[in-house]
Amino acid sequence: MKDLIARLATEPMTRIVALGASATERGPHSEGCHNWVGWLDVGLRERFGRVHHVINAGVSGDTTRGMLERFDRDVAHYRPHLVIITGGGNDCNPANGISVGQFAANLRELIGRTRALPECGALLQTYYAFDAEAMPDEPERARQFPAYMEAVRRTGAAEGVEVVDHLPRWERLQREDPAAYRRLMRDAMHLNPLGNMVFGLDLLRWLEVPISGESAARCVEGVSVQRRMDALA
Repeated sequence: MKDLIARLATEPMTRIVALGASATERGPHSEGCHNWVGWLDVGLRERFGRVHHVINAGVSGDTTRGMLERFDRDVAHYRPHLVIITGGGNDCNPANGISVGQFAANLRELIGRTRALPECGALLQTYYAFDAEAMPDEPERARQFPAYMEAVRRTGAAEGVEVVDHLPRWERLQREDPAAYRRLMRDAMHLNPLGNMVFGLDLLRWLEVPISGESAARCVEGVSVQRRMDALA
């Protein structure tokens, strides 16, 4: 990601596309607040100024199969310099008929199509932790979820693509402080505004662009949760 940061510091415009499902999409479920994509936009703007566009290409309920089908329209059309791919939360649903092997193959194709774009790189992310105890109607989906996140890690390593591995931090919080974990969740599979703030803050820190300026004062609660996760690590 050093090339991306260098570009933001020196070039007049950088385009970033966030490709994913409901965990990425901003909609009514965002409760009128930033989700993690919004916090990424805010953090980059405060560090570098308005030299970028962050384009939200999340579609609720989507799988990597759907992401491939709409790649030209929702990603390539914008000529991005970085595509952040966050998938697996719906692929692991048995109803969608996507095995973990097919999921990994779809990720590889998404990476390949991203790299084929001029001056463009890919970044993978794992999800936060699902609340399996709150998913009694979807036990198989909850059971399969970790294997799909492991596929994200393995695919990134095999393809030489960096992976922001959020999941272990969330799993530790879920295990060690369940009440604190559930304060971040809207439901069993989605973050609420505070959870999205924490997820976005972690992504920004991974990019070595910590939140600053006016927004730092608005992120006190999120930073507190982030520090709690740090302590557990």
